[in-house]
Amino acid sequence: MKVLAALVALLFGCAVSAQYTEIPWHPKVPQAAPKAGLGGEGKSGKGKTAKGKKASRAQAPKEAGPPKYHMTFDKMTTLSPGIYVAEGNVRFESRGMLLTADSVTYDSEKGTLWATGQVSVDWNDFTVSGSELHYDINAGTGDMRDAYGVQQDGDFTVFGSTIKKTGPDWYEVDEGTFTACAAAVPPWSMRVSKGRFHVDNYAFLTNPRFAVRNVPILYSPYFIWPIKPDRSTGFLIPQIGSSTSKGFTVATAFFIAPSDWWDDTVYADYYADEGWGLGEELRYALSDRSYGWFHGYYIKQRSDDRKRWDFTWTHLQNFDHGWSFVADINLLSDIDFPRDYQRDYYKATISGTDSRLFLSRMWGPYSLNVFAERRREYFTLGRDIIQSATPEIQFRSSLQPLIGDLYGGFETSLAYLHKEWGEYVLPVPVMNSISYGRVDIHPFAQYSFHPTFWLDITPRLEARATGYGQSKDPLTKKYDAGQLWRTYGLASLDVSGPRLYRKFKTGVKHVIEPYLAYSYISRDAQAVRIPVYDEVDAVPLDQNEVRLGIRNRVYTKAGDLLFDADLYQAHSFGLPMSVDRLNTSQNSPVTLLLHAWPEGRWSADLRLRYNILSHVMDGQSLAVTYRPKEKDDADYIRFAYLRSGNLGVSQYSNYTTALPAKEVRLAAGISLGDGKVTINPFVARDLMNNEWRDLRLVFWWHGSCFAIGFDVGKRTQGLYQDTTYRFLVSLKGAGTVVDLNGGTGNYAP
Repeated sequence: MKVLAALVALLFGCAVSAQYTEIPWHPKVPQAAPKAGLGGEGKSGKGKTAKGKKASRAQAPKEAGPPKYHMTFDKMTTLSPGIYVAEGNVRFESRGMLLTADSVTYDSEKGTLWATGQVSVDWNDFTVSGSELHYDINAGTGDMRDAYGVQQDGDFTVFGSTIKKTGPDWYEVDEGTFTACAAAVPPWSMRVSKGRFHVDNYAFLTNPRFAVRNVPILYSPYFIWPIKPDRSTGFLIPQIGSSTSKGFTVATAFFIAPSDWWDDTVYADYYADEGWGLGEELRYALSDRSYGWFHGYYIKQRSDDRKRWDFTWTHLQNFDHGWSFVADINLLSDIDFPRDYQRDYYKATISGTDSRLFLSRMWGPYSLNVFAERRREYFTLGRDIIQSATPEIQFRSSLQPLIGDLYGGFETSLAYLHKEWGEYVLPVPVMNSISYGRVDIHPFAQYSFHPTFWLDITPRLEARATGYGQSKDPLTKKYDAGQLWRTYGLASLDVSGPRLYRKFKTGVKHVIEPYLAYSYISRDAQAVRIPVYDEVDAVPLDQNEVRLGIRNRVYTKAGDLLFDADLYQAHSFGLPMSVDRLNTSQNSPVTLLLHAWPEGRWSADLRLRYNILSHVMDGQSLAVTYRPKEKDDADYIRFAYLRSGNLGVSQYSNYTTALPAKEVRLAAGISLGDGKVTINPFVARDLMNNEWRDLRLVFWWHGSCFAIGFDVGKRTQGLYQDTTYRFLVSLKGAGTVVDLNGGTGNYAP
């Protein structure tokens, strides 16, 4: 069965390959066809030259009488009236053809020529060189001996004992070789019994024998290969691979590109252990303001009869009068589907899906948003969380001047919300749900004044009232206690200064800025009863604290930020902010944040947190990145270290406990040999448990017309552990032709 599936895919799936760009995309602008042009006419003597024009792809129209031509040479001999022999650095132009040779015998009455020596002829987008050319200018046909032909952009090369020109942009070769590589011994090629080539369209190959170097690998009785820059309809080159979970794999696809504004790809993948998977990917661009992408995949697994699928639709639409619409729908049958059928490492590690329909309009400081959304977070043991808004309407205003330096704004929303969450109760998980309406009103205002250039003072006032259609019963813990309003007020004051600075002779500027940030949020005893959906609900109430700090900034002569350090501590007038076993303090830990960008190559971020009760550093993190100046952004080395203690502290009062953590990470992007080799390692080690949490290595070798990639990884996410590997071979003009992938996954005890 495996062999049969492979043969079917090779015989029918290899018909045509195609390439296309990633979405989102915009429609291509049709370009007018260039006008056909002719070279000069007559002949010129020794030393004379002619300024020719680049011929168009369109064949020049046939003319009555002798063809016009332009020829330069070192020596001329007249054999008979109208028949000439030109020798030495001969250059001949006529009807979109440019010929150079050692010797050219030309019959001006018949319009035929015979060229010998080092012969090279440029027929629009195709250049052929060889030892001897016979050509009829009027018919536009001829043949080149010992021929080597190259498409102008280097997309394909063909060579053989004879290449024939049979018509406008049509060529033939018998017992020749076709490849997308420009090398004496191409890394890959196809030996054909006969090949017909329509330049910038398709190559029709009979009995192609695919070879790596000179070693035959695959055979097909017939093959159609696109050799045009535009997208082309046809079968994609099949991907042949193997997976430890799905067995031997053959992935085929048919690409449909009837127009510039849309294309479609239909997938049919065979898995020896799981059966057939079917998919489709549609891309469209109705205009430069309306375009989108759809993807769907379905498989009924042979091993367990599970129906598994994914669905994605993205659409962007800009209307008149400032209206815009975005659709972003992402649905999965199960969270393991990307890991099993999505071979991209990062896409295979998603933890949830998010879908939204979003309609908005902006004018000045105001915005109106109408949307429906559905979010799902996947957790182990059936404890998934599903949230949806159907719909939610928001009307907002950013800060705008009211009177003088007084600014004001508001946020309002009206929504119908639904939430489901799972609880692990033996013997099966139990799902809970709640549906309710919510209205939110949130005005705010702030005043900014600057008594001097070194002092900024900004007070701010906010009020918020949020109504809920359901609330939690404090006794039963169920959301059946009826309607509830949560109200609170917020007052804050930000003071920056007195600001000190010094400018050095080198142009470097150092700024020292003390600051004070005070915030007060009133308490609402009913807040514990509200259902939490998003940031509107998750507000830290009952807060009364002040934060004191000092910033140091260093700027380069050009005004770029070179160094930034922030040292601060907060004090709460209510709840404690630091905890150490049985001791508490209303003062928070002392925190230092440092950012530096020395020399443009390095960047560093340091965070230190000192616990004032235990007198230890209970929070430390360091991230350092290096990018070689002489290389692009693909080359980097990044190191990160993270350590936290038993207790973490909220930025806004209310201390919260957190598990201790200690981890080190190292990631790099390394290119060698002018980009021919790229290496991307990533490692993450859990120093608390003394084990590797994440290991990954991606290696690519980029040849002149091929690429070989290897990807291997091992990761641990909570109780889940898995290992993956992938080996790929990609060919220029064909895409990925070999894809071996697999791995193992299990839940740790």
